[in-house]
Amino acid sequence: MIPNFDAVAPTFERYRALPRGVPEAIRSAILQATGKEPPARVLDLGAGTGRIGKAFVAADDFYVGVDASLGMLQEFLLTTRVPCLAQADGQQLPFRDGAFDVVMLMQVLSGAGDWRGLLSEARRVLRPGGAVVAGHRVAPTAGVDAQLKKRLAAILETMGVERHQGKQVRDQALAWLGSSAALRLHLRAATWERNPTPREFFVRHQSGARFAALPDAVRDAALEKLRAWAEKTFGSCDAASREEHSYEIDVFQF
Repeated sequence: MIPNFDAVAPTFERYRALPRGVPEAIRSAILQATGKEPPARVLDLGAGTGRIGKAFVAADDFYVGVDASLGMLQEFLLTTRVPCLAQADGQQLPFRDGAFDVVMLMQVLSGAGDWRGLLSEARRVLRPGGAVVAGHRVAPTAGVDAQLKKRLAAILETMGVERHQGKQVRDQALAWLGSSAALRLHLRAATWERNPTPREFFVRHQSGARFAALPDAVRDAALEKLRAWAEKTFGSCDAASREEHSYEIDVFQF
């Protein structure tokens, strides 16, 4: 199943925006960890709606955002001053060898199909001494979102929908990068508090590209079962839990 990000682009940012100051903290952590200073040439593969890229654009960095989804890039353009964006396949980038100091893959690897092809292309456009930075959002393993995500995956499996092995894919990709990197760093770039509820998960998940690609009948039935489970487990779909979330990055210098 290939997610259609064009279809969910208009509502994607509404439910997934990072808190104020977090994109800037991620930018600072990346520049510090890689030892790069503006105007470092930064390529953002899977730039999407610009959740993190906007911080680079606002700081007048030499930033280029690439995404396969034109809809996501159009949303990027609506919310910030004009950045340098390109619609392209991450496995066939329209850039010369060694064009960038930093290549970012933020929230990308867990959903990548051919991650080897993607990372090989990222290495091709990275100059000697440059860095590949992979990042992802981290929630408590026993938190509301984690429990609901795990339960929904189990429900979908009983309905014949194969479980997406995002963490396994990301771990394999990171291990591949680490096997040839001169140096690897793992950093927590930012932390913040959230008070998530099951109802927020339902609303956000319906706007997710992978879930939205399922047949309507499958989505509706799965969510109905999940709501019943949430009511029993949390007492209410509006029950809030205070949690600490973070954004973590892996930096690979070559």
